Amino acid sequence: MLKNSFPHIQWPANWTALIQKIENCKHDIKVHKVGWNKPPEDWVKINTDGSALNNPGKIGAGGIIRDKDGKLLMAFAVPLGEGSNNKAEVEAALFGLQWATELGHTNIIMELDSQIVVQWIAKKTVHHWSVTNQLERIQQLIQQTQQFKCDHIFREANWVADSLSKHSHGTSSLQLYFNSNQMPKEAQAYYQMDLLNIPSFRRKKTKKIFDPP
Repeated sequence: MLKNSFPHIQWPANWTALIQKIENCKHDIKVHKVGWNKPPEDWVKINTDGSALNNPGKIGAGGIIRDKDGKLLMAFAVPLGEGSNNKAEVEAALFGLQWATELGHTNIIMELDSQIVVQWIAKKTVHHWSVTNQLERIQQLIQQTQQFKCDHIFREANWVADSLSKHSHGTSSLQLYFNSNQMPKEAQAYYQMDLLNIPSFRRKKTKKIFDPP
């Protein structure tokens, strides 16, 4: 199995030597600088995230809407009961888009760290039947906008929404924030980092490993 998976490494036949070599192998780790970017003039940006304690299990949603200067327009943390992580992601996107349109914004960028949900919203893949109603409502709201974009973003650049979604598990009702000082301390810290354009670093361990020296 090792020879098939990693043919570039000379694997010893002796069992003890093989185990020692496996323990000394080093993974190839890629590090990328990522960060949140402000939306263009006359646009707002929604960042949302869903959180599931188990899959399925207790779920919650969090998100933030910001203007061209990166200033908070509103943010939220909402418990959603029971469901899957994908349902939490879709519910978070729907909630954020509902608020953006209710606040009168028509040029909207939405960023999620769930690639599959981005594809569902863009109608590039077939969605799960359990989120049909939510996705239909999202499409209805998109029709109310003048310009709409939905993009995938790495979790390391989506920390505010991620933090708010996790905060939802400690609440029993919807939490709305219209001032950054109202947000939980962790979300405030990530928000300030985004305002100051402080990047995060994404570390990804690839399947490739190196033969130890």
